[in-house]
Amino acid sequence: MRSIGNYSIVLLCFLLSSCAVRSVYIPVCQNTPFFKDDREVKVMAYAGTNHIELQGAYNPARSLAICGNVSFGSGISIYDGAIGTYGYNNSKSWRAEFFTGYGHNSNFAFQTANYNPLFNQPLKSFEVRSLYDKFYIQPGVGYFGNIKMYKMNYSFSLSARISALHFQTYTFKEIDYEATKQSGHDVYIHNINYTNGWLNLLEPCFTNKVGIKNFNIILQGQFFIPYSEQIDVSHTVFSPGFLFAAGLQYNIVFKNRKHAAKD
Repeated sequence: MRSIGNYSIVLLCFLLSSCAVRSVYIPVCQNTPFFKDDREVKVMAYAGTNHIELQGAYNPARSLAICGNVSFGSGISIYDGAIGTYGYNNSKSWRAEFFTGYGHNSNFAFQTANYNPLFNQPLKSFEVRSLYDKFYIQPGVGYFGNIKMYKMNYSFSLSARISALHFQTYTFKEIDYEATKQSGHDVYIHNINYTNGWLNLLEPCFTNKVGIKNFNIILQGQFFIPYSEQIDVSHTVFSPGFLFAAGLQYNIVFKNRKHAAKD
């Protein structure tokens, strides 16, 4: 029980600290259902300080899976869906999946950042406006097991989302607050604008799930590796480089396909 309590504390810390990064690109959690032979609906939820992210996945037919993500918050609107296939070994301890998907994203924000006065850093205002479509593939492999002593299940998986992002609007403005106040007009530290530009993105990801029966706690970490010949992501706070997320998952299990075939 002590280990479960410690894990809960870690989860709470991540839930309180996680948030959607207010940059031109907002990273979202990867949907990694890893189905086996049961027909299931899996529902996942992640909550941060400025957004809520909901995910769902369903395997309507053997080796066929569909999933969707919705994320919303102040100035944030993200929708995406994917279709794919999955497989597993005889013991179902090793599983693999492959999804291809599309997403539509909008992100608008204006905020003032108050930096630590001990370092004599000036106040800066950030204005972010981005509207983009995302086309991606996402392969993954995972290991699943049980802790019989505690009647718990666990899994560890690796996945990688490879995306092509088409930005209709890509704007990042960083304003020197004090200089603007003194001069009476906006003084930009950075003023970056692109339209109709493409950017490629690699997001390696690891996901840990620990649960009892149909409930699971999720801890997920992602790296972000952008590349583009059309867009320069420098000085746009494109991503934090690495992001942790924590969430909950609930599985709705229908009749086992093998049993259903005998009826």
